Amino acid sequence: MRSFYVLPLVIAGAASSGQGDDVLHLPPVQVALRIDAPDPAGPWKMVVTNNGDVPVRFAADGRLLSFEVPKPEDTSAPAAKKKAKSPPIVCKLPPALRPTGVVEDRAVLLGPGARYEEVVSPALYCFSQTSAKALVPGTTVTAKLGFAGPAIRAGKNAPPAPPFIAEPAVSNPAVSPIKELVSEPLVLSAAAAVTSAASEPAKEEGDPNAPRLELTAPARVDTDNELTVGMTLTVKNVGKRPTLVHLRRDNLIFEVDGPSGSAHCGFPAEQRRVPREALGSLAAGASRTIDVWVGEMCSDVVFDRPGLYRVWPSLTFSRPSEASSIKVWTETVTAKEPVLVRVKEGKLPFYNSRPQVFDPPR
Repeated sequence: MRSFYVLPLVIAGAASSGQGDDVLHLPPVQVALRIDAPDPAGPWKMVVTNNGDVPVRFAADGRLLSFEVPKPEDTSAPAAKKKAKSPPIVCKLPPALRPTGVVEDRAVLLGPGARYEEVVSPALYCFSQTSAKALVPGTTVTAKLGFAGPAIRAGKNAPPAPPFIAEPAVSNPAVSPIKELVSEPLVLSAAAAVTSAASEPAKEEGDPNAPRLELTAPARVDTDNELTVGMTLTVKNVGKRPTLVHLRRDNLIFEVDGPSGSAHCGFPAEQRRVPREALGSLAAGASRTIDVWVGEMCSDVVFDRPGLYRVWPSLTFSRPSEASSIKVWTETVTAKEPVLVRVKEGKLPFYNSRPQVFDPPR
């Protein structure tokens, strides 16, 4: 492994010499894209290798990835409509996250046999509910990296127009630049079986008719920046008897796992006591919603890097102010699944480190 090379200026060859017809007849640079996807949910690894004998300038930027996934068949559609093949689902980043050209500090030199690797989360790209449901075992995925669109300017013998995902970094090259890399199709395999005790169903203990609270949250939140991270949480009594509760926004807790690491948000007052008249009854089957701005609970540095976050919300409950025989809910409830939060813009850059190039084995 070696440190990256930043190439602010490409060494011009035939592509800039006016010999457009010659460039069109040159073979493209031999750069290959591969996606390693051991689990449909990720993480996946993007691997780009220079299989040629000419060094290339490469845009080492996973934000330029996109995935094409066949659209799941609609089993409820009439047979006549099923004959027409639906266009694939295309998973890519929104314009606020996806660069329109080569970002200079992501440009590296890939020598012959060298490779670049980057770990990516498929959920960042396939963020909608429809695209997320398409990533199941047995699905065929084709990855693309670079800049889609016509590779040639209007004109009979015009050379390819930048930006390029890879281009030769030598004078008078015998190969031409390429705008987009396309991987071989890959079939998603099943995720490894989980055998931990956490995967086993919980056993019912105590009174089966007792009240029981659950906290549910949206599956995903797509937001502009750290100032707009918000969500609606629902507290529901899924038990068979009512219970008394005291709901407060400042009793919420959020565990956050994001591009810059993990964070804990919220500091509920554990010693707070609630007067009897402030308690409310939550009947069996009843629910209440809480609209919350997560930034209110988190410091202003938690969501300041654009990218994908996983947020686990929890709700704590205070005890009554006086000892009483009344039953009051005091157990903390946590959402079963994390909320996927995609932040499009932030005060910090998307990447927190520079790209690295791996040399071929000697």
